[in-house]
Amino acid sequence: MTGNAAKAYTSPTALPFDRAEFRRRVSRVLAEMADRGADLLLVDQIDSLAYLTGYAHSGARYQGALISPSGDVTLLIRSADQFGAQRQAPVDAFVTFDDNEDEIALLAGLIRDSGVKTLAIETDSHFLTIERYERIQAGNPGLTFVDFGKVIWEHRLIKSPAEIEALRRACAIADAAVQAGTDAIAVGRSEREPAIATYRKAISLGADNGRVAVFGYGSTVANMHGRLGERIMQAGELYFIEAVPQVYGYSGRIARPMAVGHVSDRHRAIAQRVLEIQDEFIAAMVPGAISGEIDRVARETMLREGLKKSYPQVSAYTLGFHAVPRTSDHTRIFMPNETWALEPNMVFHVIHYSEGMPFSETVLVTEKGPVRLTQTAREIAVR
Repeated sequence: MTGNAAKAYTSPTALPFDRAEFRRRVSRVLAEMADRGADLLLVDQIDSLAYLTGYAHSGARYQGALISPSGDVTLLIRSADQFGAQRQAPVDAFVTFDDNEDEIALLAGLIRDSGVKTLAIETDSHFLTIERYERIQAGNPGLTFVDFGKVIWEHRLIKSPAEIEALRRACAIADAAVQAGTDAIAVGRSEREPAIATYRKAISLGADNGRVAVFGYGSTVANMHGRLGERIMQAGELYFIEAVPQVYGYSGRIARPMAVGHVSDRHRAIAQRVLEIQDEFIAAMVPGAISGEIDRVARETMLREGLKKSYPQVSAYTLGFHAVPRTSDHTRIFMPNETWALEPNMVFHVIHYSEGMPFSETVLVTEKGPVRLTQTAREIAVR
């Protein structure tokens, strides 16, 4: 086994949350490990790594953490990332590899040297590919693997006060970014001008991600994940901005439609009706409510009234920390067949749209009911 071992710095300087919060998160994982009879846990999804250690990486190379039943955490990382990781992660040890080294061979050796008989793995990981799994298996004959898929995603559903504060900050940035983008809309301007204004505002206010918004203009408003082109904005056309900035990786999200120059009476009436339906949806987001029942009220109304010809997508989904390769968290979704109940301190992105006009909010479920963390005026703006 090659690789270089290093002790963790005693005082990471860039922690998004205090050490006690990370310890609580790891403690919950240890209880799950004990229930499943695991001697060691391998964590390699970036979302999970960030949640348990504070460390997130680009995904360019395989990196992961090994957690023992005593709670010791060892990070396997690129040597190029070591400085940043030691500032971010309150872990017990680092093992580094250079880019000319084989990190999977190194990982297999670490597992073998630990002498464990049972290894828990995130079976839903995009990073633990079949090839990587088989190499770990080949390097550890007789090792038993335990399914740890979905466990950490479930743990992340209920947000701590510190996580909610990060989401509040992200939502404030999202509000300001949407407003900046809206104010950049004008007849005769490039469709890219609102995007430039949105990005500039989000980054200047502290967004820590590169992809801070999704845009649609003209014919692309029918696709919520369309791309910008080189068109010039014309009077009477629609534009939308969905801002998705992150703070410490936690994403606040909001979508609003805009009309260039003027809005038709028809579009204004449709927008108003979508807002009324969404208001009813959000009001129903109280602890104990069943997600599918909330979803059906909005879904059936929009289909019945012709606001949508079909409705294959979710009406809301989990919000929290987001990292590659997932751009959204569907651990909990709102669809007609869902039976799970809402709990306090869950956070969701609620989105409804019709004819290229999306309205969405970041909503926190509290003991007293739903709270909108995004605060932009609920209307179709005209610029």
